[in-house]
Order: sequence, then structure tokens, then C-alpha cells
Amino acid sequence: MNRLDTQFSEFDHYSKKKLGPTHEFGTLPEIDVDIKNIGWTLGNDCPYRCTHCYSMNARVKGRDMSVEMIDRIVDQLAINKVETVNLGGNEPLFTNGPNPKNTLLPYIIKSLSERGIEVGLTTSGITLIHLYKDYREAFDLLNDVDISFDSPFEEEHNKNRAAKIFHQAEQSMRICQDHDKPHTAIMCGMSWNFSRAHIDGLVALAKKYDGNVRINSIKPTMPEHMDICLTPKQFYDGFSRLMELCEPVDLGEPPIASVADYEAARRCPCGRTSFRIHSITPTGEIYISPCVYLHDYKSSLNLLKHDLYDIIHSEQFRVFRQRNANGDQVDGCASCGRLEKCGGGCVARSYLYNLHSNGERSMLARDPYCPKETYEGQEFPQKPQLIDDQKLVHMDYLCTWIGKPK
Repeated sequence: MNRLDTQFSEFDHYSKKKLGPTHEFGTLPEIDVDIKNIGWTLGNDCPYRCTHCYSMNARVKGRDMSVEMIDRIVDQLAINKVETVNLGGNEPLFTNGPNPKNTLLPYIIKSLSERGIEVGLTTSGITLIHLYKDYREAFDLLNDVDISFDSPFEEEHNKNRAAKIFHQAEQSMRICQDHDKPHTAIMCGMSWNFSRAHIDGLVALAKKYDGNVRINSIKPTMPEHMDICLTPKQFYDGFSRLMELCEPVDLGEPPIASVADYEAARRCPCGRTSFRIHSITPTGEIYISPCVYLHDYKSSLNLLKHDLYDIIHSEQFRVFRQRNANGDQVDGCASCGRLEKCGGGCVARSYLYNLHSNGERSMLARDPYCPKETYEGQEFPQKPQLIDDQKLVHMDYLCTWIGKPK
């Protein structure tokens, strides 16, 4: 993917500079709010340096969380009837700096669980292992676990993480398998790791440990990420192969749901059923955006001082729901026969590709993997029926794909 050589500051969103527009849909109606599944980036520390990290530009060290902050946030989630919370973003063990002894993660898991909220965890492995060994009660309370792989091949994975940690990821898969804890091998699909060999290897690894597979195609939160984005052919070929090898659990990628003719396609979930709580700022605020990848749309309301209801109904959230309800307003989408299921595609991918390719911030941009323009009509599995015996925290949260190896 080409990118525009333009000045970009990953921290503009902290100073409220150059934020995304919220007016482009005018007074058009929005889809109903039905917030259920959210993500929470807990801290500002991580021992690894993944080349594709999407949260690095929303994490600045300087402040730790307190029990009082956690109680406030959990209370707001419960009041607004949130059903699931995924703890991730950074390595979630490090809520309060690099020393695991200072972690508040077990307290967070217990607090959410006590309010009837299902808790999931996304980890490279180290967090799950610490919970299992040192905080067994918290491990037992987890609903499901996503274990992150950059490659099913150990050397590649370790190189991209700048640490020899492949064994921790495998150990975490094994622990979950041994204790009947639902678990998923998650990979960020990039140009170098979404080949047939990588996909086959990841599915085989997940099958070995009786786990699921989940794929996020990379969303370029930084301009340099454009250099490792999937081509449209890689995107469709890769997901076609995944659907040959797996029974689908969730089809949250709008273009894929469209070309598969999935009858229950729901379009992008951001701001509709899901949102992201970002890590604490250096000055002690905690903000929320409708999408984990779009820091330009952080609400200006601090969750520690404002009610979650008001944040969910802020203009930053409304524009996501307007786009969902008015896909015909998205550039080039009005006459497309796939509009009902695709709805203009993934909002974050559309926005970020347009920003880094054209220097324009707009919610009217369409998905770079637009089926009308980039899908060549090759064979693709049709009318899939989802496995419905699992409730995972990433279902209808993010534009993602989940499958169970056959």
C-alpha cells in the first residue's frame, strides 16, 4: 500500500489537535446504541516492542491507576449494562509499571466479575502465566483468553516481538487447554505473515491446543504501518483459506461477511456495540473512543469525572453510528449491491488508509478492501453458518474474524 509522505504526530490526539471530523453526516439518523462488548487498555507499560503496535501512540508513561479509579470505571460499566470486557492493549499485567508486584490486574478481574461482567484477556503469554501461577483465583474467573502470535514460526515471532517469548505463548495455549478455558490464537494479518504457509501454520498450532483462530488485518495507526498492510488479493485469498480450514465463529470483517453472503452481517460494531477505554494519561485522565484504532475520536469527556452514558452519546460516538446507518453516504458506496452487508467496510481501516494515503481526515472514506473495487469474484465460501456454542469477548467487538479449526 502506498503512503503519503506527510508530517504526522502520533500524539496530536492528546492535545486535541487535528482530530477527526464529526459533522460530515449532518443531521442524518444514527443506528441504535447497544453497547455490550468493550476493550480496556490498562496501563502504559509493555516489555515488548512489536513493530505493528497499534496502542503505542495512546500510551504515555507518567501516571498509574488506583483502586478508586478502577471502582469508578467498573461501576460505570455495570450501570450501563456492559456484558463483556477484554483486557488488552498493552501487556495487561503491567497496570502500574514494569514490576508485576505492583499489578492491579487481579483486582480488576475480580471487580468486573463481581458485577456480572464476563472478562477476557489478550496477552503475549506472560500475563496469563503470572495469573495462573500467582493469582489463580483471577485466572479461574476469566471467560476466555486470546494469545497473540505474530507468526506460527518461532524465529519470526520472536524477531517481531524483539524478545524470545514464543514459548510463553505456546505455554499459555497449553494451560488454557488443560483447564478447559476457551482460548484463541490471535494474529495481526500483515503483508509478511498472511501467506498460505503462515495461515496453515497458525491453524495447525491452534488445532494442536484445541483453540480458536482470530485474525485482525492490520489497521495503520502510524504511517509506516502502510508498508506492511495487506494487498486486497492477500486479504481475500487469506480469509478464503481460513474459511476452508475453519468453521466460522464470528464474521466481524464487513467485506468478508459481504463476499461470503453471510445473512446476519452486522457492519462495523464500533460505537454501536463496542468501544475502547484507553490507558491513563500522564495528567491522570482516562478517555474513551468508539474504536481502539481511532485515537482521533477520543471523547473529550474524562471517564473519571463524567458519566459513561454521556460519553457514549457524545458527537465522537454519534458519527460512527451515523456512518453505520448511512452507508450510502460513503464515497462510492451508494450504488453497490453489497452495501447492506458491508456498509462501507471497517471504519478504522477506511479512515486511516485515507489519512495516510491522501492526508485527509474523513468518515466518508470507504474501505480499501472494498469488494466492489478490489474483489475479483474468485471463489469464496458462501452463506456460512456460525458455531454458536461459544461466547467470546471479541464477538461483535472490532472488525475481526474468529474461526474454529476443522
